[in-house]
Amino acid sequence: MANLLRSWMMLAALVFCLLVCLSSFADAYPPKPESPAGNASPEDWAKYHAAVRHYVNLITRQRYGKRSTPEQAMAWLLFGADSNQEAEPRSDYGDQW
Repeated sequence: MANLLRSWMMLAALVFCLLVCLSSFADAYPPKPESPAGNASPEDWAKYHAAVRHYVNLITRQRYGKRSTPEQAMAWLLFGADSNQEAEPRSDYGDQW
């Protein structure tokens, strides 16, 4: 009986931990803007359209930077920056002046 109770408690704890982890992923994106009522003023519609543009820009923004494989990321964490690669991007405009 005690083993059965212990297994149920472990299962409940696991489900609770999974729900907490999943709720943190739900907050990753901003909420969608709420549409104003049909008889809203033009200012409300302008605010709504600005909020929609901002929302779309946040969701679809470009992520700049070089993507690395997990092996490269782990090597960088363990051994530091690779000496064969430049630490900062080189500017081609620096030697013109």
